[in-house]
Amino acid sequence: MGPILLLLTTFIWGTAFLAQKYGASELGPFGMTVFRNILGGGFLLVCIWMRRLAGARRGTADSAAERTSGAGRSIWAGFCCGVPLFAAMASQQIGINWTTPGISAFLTTNYVLFVPLLAAFATRRLPSCRVCVCAFAALGGTYLICLTGESAGQNLGRIGKGEAWTILCAFFFAVQMMVVDRFSKKSDVLVMSAVQLLTCSVLGAPFLLLPSESAPLAAGGLLKAWLPLVYCGVLSSGIAYTLQNFGQARTPPALAAVMLSLESVFGALSGYVVLHDKLSAAQLTGCALVFAAALLVQVRGVRR
Repeated sequence: MGPILLLLTTFIWGTAFLAQKYGASELGPFGMTVFRNILGGGFLLVCIWMRRLAGARRGTADSAAERTSGAGRSIWAGFCCGVPLFAAMASQQIGINWTTPGISAFLTTNYVLFVPLLAAFATRRLPSCRVCVCAFAALGGTYLICLTGESAGQNLGRIGKGEAWTILCAFFFAVQMMVVDRFSKKSDVLVMSAVQLLTCSVLGAPFLLLPSESAPLAAGGLLKAWLPLVYCGVLSSGIAYTLQNFGQARTPPALAAVMLSLESVFGALSGYVVLHDKLSAAQLTGCALVFAAALLVQVRGVRR
């Protein structure tokens, strides 16, 4: 049952790139970021309320003092996680304006490589040989993807604008993962997740005053983009998160890593099936390199 839940999780996350692309045609990047996280955070708040109600009925609810102490810790953790998450989501949403869902999905996968590299930098230790090999493979794959990317004409050097923003988003996702790892063990994960999503909304709200953001809102973009917003907010941020928790608890770590790596594959497939996006031979090679590197850097100790 665990692998099936993880497969469904990665399917939702992968196809969310398609929803982001559709949403980008109706709302500015900060509009998508703000309102999807309001929905996601609101959904998780409802889940927290239902959990507390169920606990009260069973007589297992925490005392007021325990709730206050735990909530304070979790709220602070959620804020700290929400800052890099906002930077990652906003960068990704900006980038997807100039690139395809498939390319965005595979470039975002680079966060898996950034995590051990950032950890090595933080601990002042050289990364392992395996991490170095994976990093170089991902770098080569990223180059092949970007060299012939859809946005190559609007370039920053030889890298398209959309690809550059997406690589930046992968870096911020890696930072966010490290912050989550730092706080999650001593926090209520559900409360922390709700707060981090709502933090993204608060941080993005001032940007809605920009003309590029306010004009789509005034033209009714919020109503036009309701389906992508619900998909990204409730399904991707809310339901998929819950499925991941249940799935990982019932799946061996190595298999879980393989299943979660399929997010980029579903992102590319959804773009191909729905938008008829096509990847060149060089891009397919690059995607394969990034996927293999992400897989290898996660799966350890499979042969025992």
